[in-house]
Amino acid sequence: MLSANALRELLELVLITRNATSLYTLCEHALKFTGARNAMIADYSVEHGYMTLRAGIGKDWSPDLLGSQINIADDASEGITAYVAATGRTFRSDDVTTERLYRRLIPGTRSEVAAPIRDANARVRGVLNVESDEPAHFGDEAQKNLELLAVIAGIALDREDQGTREDALMQIGTALDEARTQEGLLKRVAMVTQAVLRVSAYSIFLWDEEEQAFTLRDTVGSSTLPPDAQYTAGEGITGWVCQHGEPIRISDPATDPRWRGKYVEVPVEQISSYMAAPIMSGGNCMGCMRAIRKRPANRYIENRFTEDDEQLLLAIADQLGTGLEKLRSLNKLIDRERMAAWGELSAKNSHMIGNRVFALKGDLNELRFLLSETTLDRESIKQIADSLEAGVTRLDAILHEFRDFVTATKLNFVTGDINEVVRSAAKALVPATSNVTIDFDLAPNLPPVILDAEKVERAIAELVENSLHFVDKGRIAVSTRHASIADLVAAKLPTAQGDHLAVTISDEGPGVEEERKKRIFEPYQSSRPRGMGLGLSIVKGIVEAHGGRVFESGEEGKGAKFVILLPVEPDISAMAEQA
Repeated sequence: MLSANALRELLELVLITRNATSLYTLCEHALKFTGARNAMIADYSVEHGYMTLRAGIGKDWSPDLLGSQINIADDASEGITAYVAATGRTFRSDDVTTERLYRRLIPGTRSEVAAPIRDANARVRGVLNVESDEPAHFGDEAQKNLELLAVIAGIALDREDQGTREDALMQIGTALDEARTQEGLLKRVAMVTQAVLRVSAYSIFLWDEEEQAFTLRDTVGSSTLPPDAQYTAGEGITGWVCQHGEPIRISDPATDPRWRGKYVEVPVEQISSYMAAPIMSGGNCMGCMRAIRKRPANRYIENRFTEDDEQLLLAIADQLGTGLEKLRSLNKLIDRERMAAWGELSAKNSHMIGNRVFALKGDLNELRFLLSETTLDRESIKQIADSLEAGVTRLDAILHEFRDFVTATKLNFVTGDINEVVRSAAKALVPATSNVTIDFDLAPNLPPVILDAEKVERAIAELVENSLHFVDKGRIAVSTRHASIADLVAAKLPTAQGDHLAVTISDEGPGVEEERKKRIFEPYQSSRPRGMGLGLSIVKGIVEAHGGRVFESGEEGKGAKFVILLPVEPDISAMAEQA
């Protein structure tokens, strides 16, 4: 019989380990305490409807057997393991060659014991199987040992599931930190939830103030919900959960008096289990997450949601509520800052345009005076005309730069070659007779990037032109490459946010003073005598509208160095919402 020390060691291992290592150790103990030649563990998942061999060990065991599929049935043709999974009863045979249930997996097997593995909800989760090449090899003690090991195997598989769920909550926590839009957050949460809860269909409804209803915001799986699906408070099970702020878990929703069947992801007769959890924030219900599992084709598979599933959905809903409230608070802050910035920008533009208009009016008054004279002073009139032309040109430049600033975030995405965009932007600004040379170092084989080529070219051209202003003679280096982790950290971008490309423009000019580095991308911070000082703000707007970042990393006295980081595949839907 299994000793107390062996049991303690196994339980300690299971409680610490959350992967297949513990399953292999259990197989080793099964060999030791039953005297078997081979031992193996098969488990199944509700989404597949069959078992797979997860671990095995023994003289005749081959790693090639891992992943082998085993059905769950009491049919004789499916084998002993399938029968045990279907019935939930241990099966022992002194001579498998005489058994109608036996299906040969390992040649030479004569006797076998298979015990069901149950989860914390007492549902059959898999089978622990031992085999011998000797007839009548296993007695009562070996069977009891195997059944005890099967109990521990159930704990091991539950721990593995628990680890998966904890990882899922961590992924959602990361999504909360990285999400910039509600749609992006909902999509990440939905994908993680569907995977960890193994649902057939999943949807999120959120309160819509304008519609005065809880409206569909995201759905995954086999859902056929219309995009305008919505519930009022108290309407159907979804509306009940939203109204009362309480979760619900039922196996046959059509028999529930709250059921209305208004919008159904799958036909109600196909629903095996239905679960919904409220999304709460500050004591108020923001919406509801609901999940559905379809009835499995195999009648032996029990896939109804458990209390653990409900608690997990509640935990996810709680995190989602916190994330949504954080995003909404952030958006309100951004809106306030945006309005304040627009107010400041409008005031400064009005002042600059007002100065131009005042000068034009002065020239017009002077022109009227000269035209009223008996003798026309053509030279003076020409000077005033030149002044008027310069004033109109300056006014047009102000309006043009302001228009570029306003439209910087309005993008038309295409798939393009970043090297072509960079080369085109830089070459157009430097004539062949210039004393300044452009040195290109463009990395080959960069992936195509989704971008607004015209806007990105405008941003790069602005940075090159900025360098040209401070460099009369010398070199401007323009390069492209894959962004490094250090680049992402320097730009304060999440290091797990996907592949980025880096475009660097550096020069041999005076560089940027340290105290100005944090302000150079703000409006009206330019040290150049011409322009409104919106150039670098336009660059920042274009780059960030792509989901990227731009920063200056040069050293004062040794030249400026601007780095643009662009995601290879930006979240276009998120960009559109931010714009």
